[in-house]
Amino acid sequence: MKMNKLAAVLPITLYSVYGLAAPGYEQGAALPTQFQNTIYAVDHGVIANDSSDDSVALQAIIDNQVSASNNQNTVIILPKGEINLNDEIHIDKSGVVIKGAGSDPETGTKIVVTSWSPYDVDASNAPDFDKKYWPGFGVFRVETREKHPNEQDYEGSANFHWKHSIEFGQAAKMGDTTLTLESGKAREFSQGDLIYVGAASDEAFLDKGEVPQSRRNASHIKTGHMRTQIFKVASVNSSNNTVTLDKPLEFDVPLNNESGYNSRVMPVKAIENFGLQDFYLTMDTKGSHCEAYNRNRVSDSNPNGVLYRYENVCAQDAIHGIILKWVYNGWVDNVQVDMIGSHPIVTEFAKNITISNNQVDGSWNKGAGGNGYIRGSKLYNSWIHHNDIRNIRHLALQWSATGNIVENNTLNVDMNLHGGWERNNLIRSNRIEVPFEHRSWSNGAPESGATWQPIWVGSGDHASKWSGPTGPNNVLVDNTLKKATSSGANIVRWGLFDEPSVEYALNWDGTTYKHLNINGEPISTWNQNLAEGVYQQIPNSGVTVSGGSWPPEEGEPEDPEPVDPPVSSDCGTTAQYVWSSKMEIDLSQAECITLDNDLKGKTVQIWDSDTNDSCDFRGTLVSVDGAGSVNVSSNYVSSTAMMGSIIKFSPNNNCQYVKFRAY
Repeated sequence: MKMNKLAAVLPITLYSVYGLAAPGYEQGAALPTQFQNTIYAVDHGVIANDSSDDSVALQAIIDNQVSASNNQNTVIILPKGEINLNDEIHIDKSGVVIKGAGSDPETGTKIVVTSWSPYDVDASNAPDFDKKYWPGFGVFRVETREKHPNEQDYEGSANFHWKHSIEFGQAAKMGDTTLTLESGKAREFSQGDLIYVGAASDEAFLDKGEVPQSRRNASHIKTGHMRTQIFKVASVNSSNNTVTLDKPLEFDVPLNNESGYNSRVMPVKAIENFGLQDFYLTMDTKGSHCEAYNRNRVSDSNPNGVLYRYENVCAQDAIHGIILKWVYNGWVDNVQVDMIGSHPIVTEFAKNITISNNQVDGSWNKGAGGNGYIRGSKLYNSWIHHNDIRNIRHLALQWSATGNIVENNTLNVDMNLHGGWERNNLIRSNRIEVPFEHRSWSNGAPESGATWQPIWVGSGDHASKWSGPTGPNNVLVDNTLKKATSSGANIVRWGLFDEPSVEYALNWDGTTYKHLNINGEPISTWNQNLAEGVYQQIPNSGVTVSGGSWPPEEGEPEDPEPVDPPVSSDCGTTAQYVWSSKMEIDLSQAECITLDNDLKGKTVQIWDSDTNDSCDFRGTLVSVDGAGSVNVSSNYVSSTAMMGSIIKFSPNNNCQYVKFRAY
């Protein structure tokens, strides 16, 4: 699947104009501000500022006062002040919106959860619980609570969906829209239904993803669906046992793998048309296993701090903030999640979700078992935008997350492509500034010399420890990436995968998947040295680029025939330019540059200086011996409109520093 180039630059509000399906709630629509039904929680026993548990009263409103609806909303208005919750709130009906009085804890709705310590602790110091209840417990859990007739011990999707799984009658290929199911099973679907498709991981797929033989006996490889997606059913033909999907498959589907594990489809009973918005959420640590710890930076003088501490300090209390599991068409907006037990927001099988305008700061547990993320697992066609995310472990897309846009977020943690064949995601216009202390821990201390880069990518080797390799065509464009790469260093521009207007498509050769590599050898993990090596060998390293400072996908442009550099009386001082290099220019030393090639048909690029940030050049570039000019009015400009081989720089703001390239 090749990403539509239009999608990489198009504002989400214009998708429909061009016939594209935008991600997010109602395909990128504005979130609703008016609701069909309103319930004031205070009228049903949810009383602010009384220090009493409000979870029973709030759950009773959902259970007894709300009628489920896929096309109408019932908003439950929480009062201003402090609300106390001592148990998980189940939003198990479509159409429910939980709305507070604002996310400022001083003036809005402040929700304080008291941990009920639902976990044991395993040998790795991770929360230990029945994994059928994955991903664990949360303050708000949006998920069905139905029970399968043959499995009454568990409610919800832990068994409800898997008990309904259906095998394939024929294998399917990437690009197919019609699936042949086992005999008689197509009749279980109707037009408009949601359908899950999961592909077993066969040897051909594992070979493609460069998964080492030593990793292939893991249970998540042999008996899991790394490649998944949720579609809508466009049509059903019961006589042929086929269903037609609303869009093409993004992966091949074998009947089974070499271990005999089957690919499957299943009907999806999703909670739809829901929302959580306008409140503050935190965890009270008093009386919990977290009580001895504090949110400040861990150090010799503060050994119980959890800032920059990437381990679990109180795994018994690793309660998530918001869990979205088997959900469709909903949102989380203007929620402030402050120091929650583990994941502030986590998804599992979630489609067309908008996560926007939220503030996230900190987690008590950020260690083994994958804790302390904003975790977009099995997240499809969703929109994560304008969030402020700080002091957690990662902002992660993983486990077949696809078709998502992550944009205009501010982070001091990494954007993490965490593995499991996440693919076709667009990550653009984010500001990511990562301190050196954001790094892996082991045995109770930071790993020596280790630090997480602003972008992390899962390799077939490393990421197969928990899932599998990152998939194809995850595109980075126009992100501001900064990093302190050593202890005590300032956070400065990272310099990798961050040239303005350049689209970096990772694990992609322009037409199909290609594992990230250096000199043809697949990288085994991700660190600073490997990131630099991959970047330096673009476009041969499993990264395709377009526009900006890189040549087009069809290959390197041919070098033009050299010409003798001319001399011009229009220039008082000149400097010689080396073709295709990035040159820092001090105009107080040279107001013109001479090139050994003519610019006709070639590209020039102009940036703000990296070596001198005292000012930003704004002005004009003029061809002295040819034709054309370029007006520089922003921090990056590119043009193909010049001819000649002498260029004069004329600042209109007296700034003498600029960076230039021609190719």
